[in-house]
Amino acid sequence: MPKIYFHVDVNSAFLSWSALKSLQDGGTVDLRTIPAVVGGDEAKRHGVVLAKSSPAKKFGIQTGESLFAARAKCPGLTIVPPDFDFYVKNSKALIAILNDYTPDVEQYSIDEAFCDMTGTSSLYGNPVDFAHRLKDEIHTRLGFTVNIGISSNRLLAKTASDFEKPDKVHTLFPSEMEEKFWPLPIEDLFFVGKSTALRLRSLGITTIGQLAKSDHAMILSV
Repeated sequence: MPKIYFHVDVNSAFLSWSALKSLQDGGTVDLRTIPAVVGGDEAKRHGVVLAKSSPAKKFGIQTGESLFAARAKCPGLTIVPPDFDFYVKNSKALIAILNDYTPDVEQYSIDEAFCDMTGTSSLYGNPVDFAHRLKDEIHTRLGFTVNIGISSNRLLAKTASDFEKPDKVHTLFPSEMEEKFWPLPIEDLFFVGKSTALRLRSLGITTIGQLAKSDHAMILSV
């Protein structure tokens, strides 16, 4: 029986969950619709961007940079503190929904999980159609969006979920690799960090497809 895995990934999890908390507390502006970030405590020298909204991303704000640098890029930036108790509550609610549909849910982090959906088509129909229904159910019941990647193994499912965001379903089966995966920049390859990417680019390898066709694939294990 062919294996089918879903990788479910919350879109901008900390920012989305903070936006929900703000609205539940009586806020009138959805943080997801304005330049906003979740930031650490500057008084404790933890003042870095933990998560950012899509409008903030347009200003070039990066996760991990200082709040000082983020403000310089966007002087009107809204900054909210993290609320990890609320994040955990939403994470558990997400996992509970996934457990309704398969007993094989592997939580990968607070905002993402793998679901082994092998053999469930007789219950839920076509996996892609069901993935759309599942992401919509999560949005309706919990108030935040997810991406779902689908493939025959966990790695490709996770890669697929990182394609265009937010609120999308993507597939990446082995037969689709050359079309969907190979044109991506080398930095999009899982486990390729900045130093490895720089090394590969110095060899003239800029895309995943070029690496797949080259004699330098062993560089990833050096």
